[in-house]
Amino acid sequence: MPKYDYGCNCCGFLWEDVQQSINDPPKKKCPKCKHMTLSRVIFGGIEPFVRGEATTLGQLAERNSKKMGKYGVAEREEKKQTQVDQGLKAHKEEIKNIGKMSDAQKERFVENG
Repeated sequence: MPKYDYGCNCCGFLWEDVQQSINDPPKKKCPKCKHMTLSRVIFGGIEPFVRGEATTLGQLAERNSKKMGKYGVAEREEKKQTQVDQGLKAHKEEIKNIGKMSDAQKERFVENG
């Protein structure tokens, strides 16, 4: 038989572990103040899957980057900088090649890309 907790909305009395069948109607009369203001109290519920730790995506990301350590973050930043440097090098090379073109070639390059 399940146990229920009841609370009085009038006097604040908390009646705990009342054994009652699922088919029985809920109690209404408060044993302390005798008013008909008793209602079932629901405790518990679903607990978060991450306890005492990160609760948002930002916090999870911070925790993961801390676990990676300085070296993982530094390595990622270095890789990103290398890609930027390569892009700049290719851009400068393209500018040099444009400078070597004749006017007709420059026109075609602008039209065709």
